[in-house]
Amino acid sequence: MRRQTVVRGVVLGVALAAGVAGAQTQPAPSTPATPYTVDSGQTVGDGANVIRGQVGWPGLWLDFIHGLDSTTDIGGRFSLDWGGWDGSTQGNFGVGLGAQLLLRKQLFEIAGFKGALTFNPGFLIYFPSGGTTAGITFPIGAQMGFPVADKIVINASFEIPFWMIFSPSIFYIPLMFGGGVEYALQPDLLLTFKLAMGPSIATCSGCSTSFALNGLVGVAYKLK
Repeated sequence: MRRQTVVRGVVLGVALAAGVAGAQTQPAPSTPATPYTVDSGQTVGDGANVIRGQVGWPGLWLDFIHGLDSTTDIGGRFSLDWGGWDGSTQGNFGVGLGAQLLLRKQLFEIAGFKGALTFNPGFLIYFPSGGTTAGITFPIGAQMGFPVADKIVINASFEIPFWMIFSPSIFYIPLMFGGGVEYALQPDLLLTFKLAMGPSIATCSGCSTSFALNGLVGVAYKLK
């Protein structure tokens, strides 16, 4: 009986030691950089709904984004602009209104880096001094996100936000290079900043190339 008791004690001690060792060697679960992004390649998620507001130059932008699946977003944007549609710092555009369809497709993920393409066609109307002019826009772009901390993703982007007005008939070709950051204040709440700039080429006789700038701070919230 005494021998059995000793054997049982030895077995129990070995089992406890193995459990402690296993717990010490098991890696701690990693925390994703952010649960979703709006500018950094990672889509909002299958079935998710996100509302977002941004303000700065060239205006105030309000977005609604829906996750069609795990790699595809669709949504809409309403904008109130006080600069040119592409953020041009030259020209007398007056106040403008715009409505766009938002499309984003995540294409790849490599070592935590995510990349996506965007296409945001829409309509615009401007109210320069003494008149009204309407137009269309069909921006195409690419974005990539780089997680740098548990709650922070930085991003890089390139966009060509083509747009044209009808009267007078002018076609604009902006080339916008940008970057930004997204911070997960809470799992469903992101703080965002985006800065993009580049030349805006106007295809009309006597028109000159202007400097375009987008500088916007925003908040994105994933609905329950």
